[in-house]
Amino acid sequence: MSVSIIKCNSYRECRAGIDKALSLIGGIEKFVHPGDKVVIKPNLVSKKRPDSAVTTNERFVHEVIKITEAAGGVVTIAESPGGPYSAVLLKSLYRTCGMERAAEGTAAALNYDTGFTEVSYHTGHTLKSMPIIDPVLEADVIINLPKLKTHAMTSYTGAVKNLFGVIPGTHKAELHFRLNDRAAFCSMLVDLCERVKPTLNIMDAIIGMEGDGPTSGMDRHIGLVLASASPYELDLAASAVIGYAPNEVPTVREAIKRGYSPKDAAKLDVMGESIEKVRIPDFVKPESHFNLLKLIDLPPALNALVVEKLASRPKIEYDKCVSCGECARCCPPEAISMASGRPVIDKSKCIRCFCCQELCPKSAVRIKRSLLNRFMVNFLK
Repeated sequence: MSVSIIKCNSYRECRAGIDKALSLIGGIEKFVHPGDKVVIKPNLVSKKRPDSAVTTNERFVHEVIKITEAAGGVVTIAESPGGPYSAVLLKSLYRTCGMERAAEGTAAALNYDTGFTEVSYHTGHTLKSMPIIDPVLEADVIINLPKLKTHAMTSYTGAVKNLFGVIPGTHKAELHFRLNDRAAFCSMLVDLCERVKPTLNIMDAIIGMEGDGPTSGMDRHIGLVLASASPYELDLAASAVIGYAPNEVPTVREAIKRGYSPKDAAKLDVMGESIEKVRIPDFVKPESHFNLLKLIDLPPALNALVVEKLASRPKIEYDKCVSCGECARCCPPEAISMASGRPVIDKSKCIRCFCCQELCPKSAVRIKRSLLNRFMVNFLK
């Protein structure tokens, strides 16, 4: 498969960038046929305004809808963010993230069907079954629209991670709790991606996010559109653009291990701009990226002890906190208490999934590394 990389400096010109990216991998007609039921899956991780660079840009989604409809597709926008999977939440999400505006002037529908089905996946490495929202299961074509961002738990979020949004609401917390090891969680994401099998992946990398993504980082102008039929190859290319080695991104590492993508971005069939030409060497990684023993090799018996001493942890910034309780509600192991009227984290229960940081509406949770962690990473570089 091929990955196309196209320069696109602003959302005002994103139609031309998307058209060119698609033309290099065969055109939209290769993926969408007249009458196809098409689900467009943007990244709508939480209720954030489109100018925050947290979610897939509304104009980007709008242009993909128009391109898809021109090919004869019947479009539905579908997503399930964290929290209860309800029509009320979806309506608020779509409005805040600009999806109502994205659908204006088109025949696209916004999904309010909150049904889901537990589906089997016997060849899964980590999961043998999983709950998936019904519109995704009923679609002929799935167009995956990830945003290029860093991620506190997985270092990078892209095409594979974006499909976690097809798991209904609170079932996400259950999976975080069951699979609290980062490698196991990311293996599950690859299982999910294989079960869903997105038809086409188009990445909004015009304005991305660096630092402590996926919601509390810093906006970064990247100026690219990427497209591929393979979510794995797109992620390998995109993560290379922002300076990750393949083994530093667990979803990429797992895809390579399973033979779903080349071992190195240099082996990709890249159309348009070369990765080297658009690489961003100073892209800021999340604080949590600099732990997890990537720089040292320890016997398994010592691993848990050292992780406990070196791992990054969430910390509440009380000057920003409004005591809304969202962090406590979304915490998979129930490690956050609001008994005192403000959130308090029980470190002994925390599984370092960073859901609290990801879903805090006020960006009042930051990632903190211990002094020992900082010293060891700097010493071993």
